[in-house]
Amino acid sequence: MGKNDDRPGAPIVIVGGYGAVGRVAAHTLTSWYPKRVIVAGRDPARARETVRSGSAARAIRVDATDPGDVARMLDERPAVVVMCVERGNAALARACLERGVHYVDISATAAVLHEIAELDPLAARHAATALLSVGVAPGLSNVLARHCVEALPSARSVDIDLLLGMGDAHGDDSVRWVVANLAAGNASGRTGRTRVRLRGFGMRTVHPFPFSDQYTIHDKLGLPATTRMCFDSAAATSLLFALSSARFFALARRLRAERLITSLFSRLHFGSSRFVVQARAADAHGAAVSSTVTGVGTARATGVVTALAVRRLLTGEAAPGVRHLDELVPVGPFLDELRGHGMTVHHDTPPLENRFGPRTTTVADGPATRP
Repeated sequence: MGKNDDRPGAPIVIVGGYGAVGRVAAHTLTSWYPKRVIVAGRDPARARETVRSGSAARAIRVDATDPGDVARMLDERPAVVVMCVERGNAALARACLERGVHYVDISATAAVLHEIAELDPLAARHAATALLSVGVAPGLSNVLARHCVEALPSARSVDIDLLLGMGDAHGDDSVRWVVANLAAGNASGRTGRTRVRLRGFGMRTVHPFPFSDQYTIHDKLGLPATTRMCFDSAAATSLLFALSSARFFALARRLRAERLITSLFSRLHFGSSRFVVQARAADAHGAAVSSTVTGVGTARATGVVTALAVRRLLTGEAAPGVRHLDELVPVGPFLDELRGHGMTVHHDTPPLENRFGPRTTTVADGPATRP
């Protein structure tokens, strides 16, 4: 158990708590822990507005890259610090863990999570937990992957498919992250793309994308994993990945136009706000298991998952060290809990006799279900 578990009134600090994800996490946690949530960030006006909306108790100014700001924040003696921006993450995690403060990070960047993962001995030494892979992908995708592998012990590979709604109000950091990876050339246009059936959207083309979950799944479950994504608009998906393959976004970066493109994408809203995250585990004999979560609003879902993770951390049940969401929560009950927050969970599994034998199983998609 973390050393903060005997301080039930200790603050919950959310860095970036006025962003698209942070606001939802702050609002949800405030409904459970009135007067404990502190919204922190570089913009005091936006932080104070979150407090006035009733989604937090207090606001403080914190630049996560400023050691002085971080020290003053930790002088508040928080039980947990939630990082909802991608800026100086590893340094902030280290500062928290050195003081025995739990740390939660919603980053989807593999390099960032790898840096924090190296702090495992530090976290264990100070009886604190750093929780990573919190959100939709990574996060729900990791939980779904573990659920599938547990249902199919003979699994030899895992595929994660993610559909994002173009009409969703994605946070600025999320849009910036997608554009940056399109520019970096990590997003494959034709190589590795495939066609999959996504619940409620039919057959769609999905493209490999460098979400951190695929690397974590490989490390933790010992299976090769690939994460692919698309948008609810098939035309927009084709255009964006074609432009990525043509190095359009890389050129925009060289011309220092990446910020302009990010701003444009942040303001474009067409299509739906629905999302789909699906995991599928398959073995060498053709048996497969898939699990899917559908909902409305990826930022909202990420905020809810973050709040649920913080609540579990505060129970004191987490082992000290660096953990990922699927290592913290009991998979089945956690997926059931999502239903109470506007998300729908679907499981497609082969008959029990086919899970361990060489017989081929066809997994039915079933009727489309709106969230």
